[in-house]
Amino acid sequence: MTNKYSTDFALALDELQSMRQEREVLETKIAKQIKKVAALHELAQGEDDTPPLTNLIDGITDACRVVFRAFDKALLPIEVRDKVLGLGLPNQSNLLASIYTTIRRMKEAGEIIEVFESQPGSSSAVAAYKWAGETVPARLRRLVTETDAVPQHMKLRPQERSQVAHTKPTSKK
Repeated sequence: MTNKYSTDFALALDELQSMRQEREVLETKIAKQIKKVAALHELAQGEDDTPPLTNLIDGITDACRVVFRAFDKALLPIEVRDKVLGLGLPNQSNLLASIYTTIRRMKEAGEIIEVFESQPGSSSAVAAYKWAGETVPARLRRLVTETDAVPQHMKLRPQERSQVAHTKPTSKK
């Protein structure tokens, strides 16, 4: 009887892990889509009287998560602020202070990591931050290299691959 529960427990644990991985993939896709919508909204604003963005993000923490997930490189808090502004976050009296507080909390929670970047023309370094998990660009690079992860209907044949300017023909091992 105990063996049955052990088996069920192992299966439930595996399913939970699979669901968490699926959630991470979905959250990354959502972050990329939010960034795309915000960029297209900015382009559309020049064409006519488009209404301001609303309900694109849930708050400052959500906005910071979207920004960090969407970029491969470490970002300075000022860069995070500039990118958050493009997501339609309502005006705040001191957005940069809120960004610093949010970054500190995200770092404590293990969502982002702190890296130090040297400044050009100076011997000092400043703290920058990047997403601790897999970013959108990193995921795309990984999927391209893992051809088994790409669905069959999306794979390019060698002759098609050589026609695409940004890819190089790869040799099979």
